[in-house]
Amino acid sequence: MDMNVFLDECQRLGVDGADLHEAAFSSVGTQDLFAVKRGCLDRGLDIPCVSISNNFACPVEELAGDVADTKAWIERAALLGAPQVRVFSGRPADEQDRAASWDRCADALRECAEFGAGHGIVVSLQNHNHLQIAPDGEDVVRLMDQVGHPNLGHVLDTGQYAGSPGASGFTDDTLREQHDYLASIRLTAPRATYVRAKLYRISTGVEEWLDYDQIFSVLRRVEYNGWVSLVYEGDDDALDVIPLGVRFLRGYLSAS
Repeated sequence: MDMNVFLDECQRLGVDGADLHEAAFSSVGTQDLFAVKRGCLDRGLDIPCVSISNNFACPVEELAGDVADTKAWIERAALLGAPQVRVFSGRPADEQDRAASWDRCADALRECAEFGAGHGIVVSLQNHNHLQIAPDGEDVVRLMDQVGHPNLGHVLDTGQYAGSPGASGFTDDTLREQHDYLASIRLTAPRATYVRAKLYRISTGVEEWLDYDQIFSVLRRVEYNGWVSLVYEGDDDALDVIPLGVRFLRGYLSAS
């Protein structure tokens, strides 16, 4: 599915915007980006976020290149008219480097947040488990506080906190017992500038792995009024079940 087919599908689903990932762009020249921007306009779609897959916990010798790539995508997001970019903290090469990579990551996030401020782009840290350096809500808050930059936002991924079935898997009972993904969501929801709503098992029309009654209760309590992006990571055919996911999430937005 290329970019235009994806945007056509977004229009067919009747959603309001398209969260665009850097890997989806076949070319990134200025006119190519403007063509995507116009394609969204013609379909009645906003571009609320551009997602970057950086790794700021990478080895020292690789970090400068990763920061430069992130800055390049911040500039491209500005050309697209997106208000923010999604970034990760990162995954260290080994456990021995985890503590040192934390500080390097915080410095890189601060540098990119400052760069983004000069382009009118919020740089928003997404929580992510899978051995990254900030797997739970306490780590995300601690990292954001260490960065301490007003242009650092937070992409709250409902399925990627440690303890979530999606982030750690049903087989990892120990991790699920040690971490409460809903507690992490409650802790970081006040900082959210964007929400990625993960869906894993939606074939019945109701998400079976994540407790969205509680998740949306938290979002209402903090008066979150931003975007909710549907991200499907299940085993069923996406084109079959994503329409079910759209209706499922819309039910909560309508109830709000």
